[in-house]
Amino acid sequence: MLWANNFSSLKTMKKLSILLALGLLVACNQEDLPTLKKSLSEKEAELKAIQVEIDSLNDKIARLDTIKIEVEVSLTPVRVKELQPEAFRHFVRLNATVSSKQNVRLSAEGNGRVVSINVEEGDRVQKGQTILRLESDFIEGQLKEAEAAYKLAKTTFERRARLWKDSIGSEIEYLNSETNFKAAENRVKQARAQYENTFVKAPVSGSVDLITVNKGEFVGAGSPVARVVDLTNLELETDLSERYLKDIKVGDTVAVKIPSLGLEQQERVIFTSQFINPENRSFTVKVGLKNNDAMIKPNLLAEIKLKDYENRQAFVLPSMAVLKDLKGDYVYFVEKEGDGFVARKKYVSIGRSFGEKSEIDSGIESGDRVIVVGASGVTDGQLVEIQ
Repeated sequence: MLWANNFSSLKTMKKLSILLALGLLVACNQEDLPTLKKSLSEKEAELKAIQVEIDSLNDKIARLDTIKIEVEVSLTPVRVKELQPEAFRHFVRLNATVSSKQNVRLSAEGNGRVVSINVEEGDRVQKGQTILRLESDFIEGQLKEAEAAYKLAKTTFERRARLWKDSIGSEIEYLNSETNFKAAENRVKQARAQYENTFVKAPVSGSVDLITVNKGEFVGAGSPVARVVDLTNLELETDLSERYLKDIKVGDTVAVKIPSLGLEQQERVIFTSQFINPENRSFTVKVGLKNNDAMIKPNLLAEIKLKDYENRQAFVLPSMAVLKDLKGDYVYFVEKEGDGFVARKKYVSIGRSFGEKSEIDSGIESGDRVIVVGASGVTDGQLVEIQ
């Protein structure tokens, strides 16, 4: 019983202690609250002042950034060309084929078996040099008989002629001897021609490009046996529209390019046809072609660049500097304004164009500073920076 009372008393004391502590805590909190509120108010005021200062700084930064961007955008970098008269040339590009003026395919002029081939493919030969021979024993025998008969007929005629001059003998005998002599002479010529036909000779100087027969092979008259090409005497041939007839003449210098060999050289026009092909309204142009190293071969493809127009006092601009809108072609030039330059728009008339250059017929004057790089990025009245 006593133990129970003590336990109850302890519990009561603990409750009183807890209540007392809570009361003290509440009392302390009630005493600090005004201080805390005051401190909070002070901090909020400080924060507000700092925020105002931050906003002010942001405004200044934003204004400075806007000015910088505006300056960068307005001062577009460009390059200009101060116009002065200069030469402008227009060219026509044409495809052409290399040909040889001395590209000869040889044929046998008689029938017979090939008894000798005196050259090989690639050999250099001179005009008249024997390429090959056909069998000629029978023809050679006929030639010797004809020459013997001719010799006899000639002697007889000469004697008859002397006698007839001295009024010896009859006129018939004289005329018969003369007829026999001339007939014998013709037979010798025919036999000699047949004999010569057993030789196939080079009609021009050049290189043996092809031999199509073998020794011992029988060939007939007209059969192709070889080809001789003179590679030192080449030319280019092409067709040109009739509208260029007055622009191209013999002696004009042209640029020749052979892409497969990587060759470029200057040559001259050697022929212009005065006949117009009615099918395509064109005429033929030939250009001489030097081939000192024998690198150029017949039938190679080539490109010819012919000058058909020249103006030595032209205003010339890069074609990319000329722009176009609904009203026509125009350029931008720069003019001084204050401490800087502004772009101004001018409409122009274009003449001819070739490659990356254009001739300006009108709309600009000598001394104009035309924008040649950056024109597509400016507008009329825009500030620019010349580089």
